[in-house]
Amino acid sequence: MHRAHAAVAAPRGGGGRRARRATTCALLLLALVLLGLRASRGSWFPTRETIARDADDDAAPSRDPSPAADAAPWAGGSGARPAILLLGDSLVQRSFEPGGWGARLAAEYARTADVVLRGYSGYNSRWLRDLMTRRPELFPPPDRVALLVVLVGANDAARPEGHKSHYAVPAAEYEENLRWIVRRYRRSPSATSAPAIVVATPPPLDEDARMRMTTDAKGMPASLLDRSEARTREYSRIAARVGGEFGAGVADLGAAFEGRGKDWRAALLSDGLHFTPEGQALAHETVAAATPSEARPDALAMDAPTHEALVGANNTNDWHGHLAEMGVA
Repeated sequence: MHRAHAAVAAPRGGGGRRARRATTCALLLLALVLLGLRASRGSWFPTRETIARDADDDAAPSRDPSPAADAAPWAGGSGARPAILLLGDSLVQRSFEPGGWGARLAAEYARTADVVLRGYSGYNSRWLRDLMTRRPELFPPPDRVALLVVLVGANDAARPEGHKSHYAVPAAEYEENLRWIVRRYRRSPSATSAPAIVVATPPPLDEDARMRMTTDAKGMPASLLDRSEARTREYSRIAARVGGEFGAGVADLGAAFEGRGKDWRAALLSDGLHFTPEGQALAHETVAAATPSEARPDALAMDAPTHEALVGANNTNDWHGHLAEMGVA
């Protein structure tokens, strides 16, 4: 009985050894495969780098080798779209409000350039210059800018003895800061071509409105009035002079606003300083008129073809053209 049992059990033991050997070989083979994967990919498990690399590989579009792929009449050449840089204080920041002068420019340059808003409410030329020096990455480089529009000075012109004396910048410093800003784009060593430039003058002030809204309303004495018409005109003349020195276009907002007749203050200024919708429209008109011809919307190449160019003149809304192509008419 015992010998027979042993004889019967022996084959099972041999089969078990063979199974274990097969399992061992399979594990060794798997280890070799994993070692090969590690050698080729550098890690057992996906890392951020390998995940990003694989995602890039998966996302890379395959190029259509057919001749039609190169046939689209793309206009404007290669590279980024040019920028229209609007630079200044709250009068620039608010220009992107509905109907604002900056928003109107963005609509006009919609197919040719990116209108970049860099308006900082409350800033004077000193703080703007400091920001451009410390944070140059915030501003498009000169070789990408087709047009620079600078409108700063309303805060520089604050009365040193008024309740906004911390905003006031001496006239001589304002002039030097404005020159520095314009020169940064006009004479930049990195620029392959100088952008067109418009210097807009600080707009005229409604002193009575400022007295009512910012002084009387707060219970302050008249001596703390924040701004004056005479001081604002002085800074406006400085801006016009700097623009002329550099051969820039000068958008004289003072002349434009005061030229609207005796009621221009109430019609164009909402609080004695900032623009009403009508004031925004006039500011746009004045800036557009001062823009050098080479930087106007119709002078810049479109960045992509019109849909008519893509489908053909007879394939848009020309019903008779469709019939002609079908041989019906």
